[in-house]
Amino acid sequence: MKPFIVLIPGMMCIRDVFSSQINNLEKKFNVIVKEFNDHRDIELGVKNLASNLPSEFHLLGHSMGGIVAMELVRQHSERVLSLALLNTNPYEEKKGQRDRRNKTLKQLDALDLISLMKSDYISRYFPSDCKDKNKLIEKCVAMASTLNKEVFYNQSVALRDRSDQTTTLRNLNCKTLLVCGENDKLCPVSYHFDMKKMIKRSEIIVLEGVGHMPLLECPKILKNHLKNFYFN
Repeated sequence: MKPFIVLIPGMMCIRDVFSSQINNLEKKFNVIVKEFNDHRDIELGVKNLASNLPSEFHLLGHSMGGIVAMELVRQHSERVLSLALLNTNPYEEKKGQRDRRNKTLKQLDALDLISLMKSDYISRYFPSDCKDKNKLIEKCVAMASTLNKEVFYNQSVALRDRSDQTTTLRNLNCKTLLVCGENDKLCPVSYHFDMKKMIKRSEIIVLEGVGHMPLLECPKILKNHLKNFYFN
């Protein structure tokens, strides 16, 4: 029987964000995609999530999905066979970002969700010179359009109140891949080099010219890196 791999997408993203990777991963793994849409507390949400997962699995998370993955490792390190963290953040939310998030949440009922996603989030995902930027923005809009304000609220509160995971990473023993975009404005390269120093068995890949969404910006390049990590 093939081993399992659990993929966790980022904020206001769905299974589709992994579509370019799933076919390749399915050659070796039984692929499970778990969206984190229904919980406002990452620790409690992960307890629920873990109860519906196999006894052992490989784990990959992108952005918020990486934050959820780190909490999953904290609670169940013995079950995680390997870890891949893409464009993510091991730290608790900074005060400035927390204040901005609270302001948005107070105004959320009066805001158009897709306009909010485009102006405050998606517009920051891609570098200014990103190839096919408009098409990639529309892919992100399409994913967000399948979700609603309740999911946005849940995920925003979960991110706002998240815990620092640096101790989790220092205690991590499984092999780990760190992937970041050279031009990621949300989860900068420096965070990933910080994580590289914390994790005993880790390798890091910095994708030149790429922003926050390598899953969409350079799926073929990312596929090769994941293939080297999982298949070699």
